[in-house]
Amino acid sequence: MGKKKEKENLAEEMAKSFERWEYLMEHGGSDPSYADGTNMNLVRNHIMYYKNRMVEEYGRDYEKYPEIFYREVPPEVNENYMARAGEIKDGAAQALEYYISDPNFFYLLANKDMLTEKEAKQICLHSVLGYASGLAKAIKNGDLITMRRHAGRPESYLESFARCATQMMKLIDEKKKEPEQVQGNGQLSLFQFGMEMGQCR
Repeated sequence: MGKKKEKENLAEEMAKSFERWEYLMEHGGSDPSYADGTNMNLVRNHIMYYKNRMVEEYGRDYEKYPEIFYREVPPEVNENYMARAGEIKDGAAQALEYYISDPNFFYLLANKDMLTEKEAKQICLHSVLGYASGLAKAIKNGDLITMRRHAGRPESYLESFARCATQMMKLIDEKKKEPEQVQGNGQLSLFQFGMEMGQCR
């Protein structure tokens, strides 16, 4: 019973892999690091694996082979293939427009020099600002994988701008509340002392 179920699962998994390959070809995936072509070839390898497993199981008993076994293996594709490339480019361009017109992003850019390097790292300022510059670079270089990350969900990056801006405002407000430090050796000159005394009279 267990072996029969395993054989049925091989056919089911092969059918799912064919469906997955076709979906990636037409609609593409959402892998943040790899192109659709890379994942399509991986799925193709799965299909060949299932076919080989069936050959091991059934041998020359051809009546046992499921119909899907005889379906042709999908062709190997270019590793850099990306489905809906035009849509991704349009979405990325729109996302960049959102970013550079976002008030929180503008606030971060305008006030970044008010923080120390330690404070900037504390709120991940450089990484957050890098979302916009990284997308601009990806558009320029035709990096569809990076563009897809932004085209699919620009709102998550806008939320990062808002969160980082709130943290920056808090740090800047705390700086304003800090008492001013005495400059020099901490001693008043006679002239300064006289001015201070005069103001008290």
